[in-house]
Amino acid sequence: MKHKIISISFLIIFLGCSKAEDNLADQLIEEEEPQIYSCVSYDELLDPQNTDANDLMQYWHKFVDDVKCSRGGPDYDERNVIKNIFFEFRTAAQITAGVTPDHIAYSTFSGYCNDSVVNVGVLFTEWNEKNLLQRLWIMYHEFGHDVYKYEHSTDPADIMFPSSTRSDVKINDFIEAKDRMISKKFPGIKYIPCPSAD
Repeated sequence: MKHKIISISFLIIFLGCSKAEDNLADQLIEEEEPQIYSCVSYDELLDPQNTDANDLMQYWHKFVDDVKCSRGGPDYDERNVIKNIFFEFRTAAQITAGVTPDHIAYSTFSGYCNDSVVNVGVLFTEWNEKNLLQRLWIMYHEFGHDVYKYEHSTDPADIMFPSSTRSDVKINDFIEAKDRMISKKFPGIKYIPCPSAD
């Protein structure tokens, strides 16, 4: 009889713990937001096992594919025949002197005022401090300057907002922001003035 009581008690405790774990698992599943639709997948860029995480050209190719499938074109890979997308390394002297950049990446006049060139620089050390989704956001921001000639936005939810995105940004935040950017539908949109060719 004593063994039956111990066995029943153990079974009740086991089932109670098991049920509590199931409830916790259900809560975690319910809290996880399903990803909204995007016509391209970002899985390979956001995969922590991606051995090419520092290959900046993969972000360019993803952006080009995104524009083609989101808007039907144009093919910016064909239009921008020169692609100069590179890491910049601060010198030991700059680091010792406390020279801190006010940006993690930048595009230049030679890129955004020339439709055949993409010219984007990325600071390597700061890049390595960002998570994978922040990196994707940063590169789309620079392509927004270089390809679309967008000025900065005043809305922190926009890709074109001038500050680097928060570390807790979610994939759905990115998808919504890049859709607005690619479709040219974000409030207060302004363009970088470039001199006319005359």
